[in-house]
Amino acid sequence: MKTKIYSAALLFILVFLPTTTFCQTLNFGVLDSFEGYTGAGDISHSGTLWTGDVGTHAGAITGTYTGQSYTADGVTDQSRLDLMKLYIHLYDLYVDYPGTHKAIFGDGETITPGVYSIPAAGSISGALTLDGGGDPNAFFVIKFYGAMTVDTGAEVTLTGGAQSCNVFWIAEGAISMGTFAYMKGTVISHGAACSMGANGNLEGRML
Repeated sequence: MKTKIYSAALLFILVFLPTTTFCQTLNFGVLDSFEGYTGAGDISHSGTLWTGDVGTHAGAITGTYTGQSYTADGVTDQSRLDLMKLYIHLYDLYVDYPGTHKAIFGDGETITPGVYSIPAAGSISGALTLDGGGDPNAFFVIKFYGAMTVDTGAEVTLTGGAQSCNVFWIAEGAISMGTFAYMKGTVISHGAACSMGANGNLEGRML
C-alpha cells in the first residue's frame, strides 16, 4: 500500500506508521492502519488528501479524513506504546555512517542503503536519490540529532527497487517540509511539530 499526503498538512508531535504489503516493514502494532498519530498535540490540515487513520491521545483533530479518527481512547493509548517501541528500535539500529555525511542531503546526490547519523540539525535540498541496488528490502534510516528541514521544491526519488515503506527519517526536533516538496518514507519527529507546505507530496507517513 502506498500512501500519499498532499498539500498543507500540520501535525504536532506527530507519529506516523506505515504498512506496505510487499515491504520489509517493522511491527507497527495498533498503528498499522494509521497515516498520522500524535501522543500529545493536534492534527490538522487544509486542502490535503489523507487516506488512512489518524489519531491523537491529547489534542484535537480538524479537517476531513477518509480513514477513522481516534481521540483519547484505548486505541490512542496503545498507539503511544507502539510508537515508542518503533522509535526505540529505529534509534538503536547500528549506524553505518556515523556523522560522516554532511548535514545537507541532496543537490543531485545518490545514497545507498544503510543507517545515517547526523550529529545536529540537517536538511534536504534539491534532488536526492535513494538507490536500493536492486534489493526491494533495502533499508534507509536517516537520523538527525536536531531539527530537519526539507527545502522548497526538494524531491526524494527511489530507484533500484527501493520502497517508501523501508525509508525512515527521524529528527530530534521539528520537521518542516516546504512548498512543492516531494518526500518518500516515514517521517518521525521526536517531541516537536511536523508541517508540510502547500502543494507538498509525502508518499509515506508522518509520526
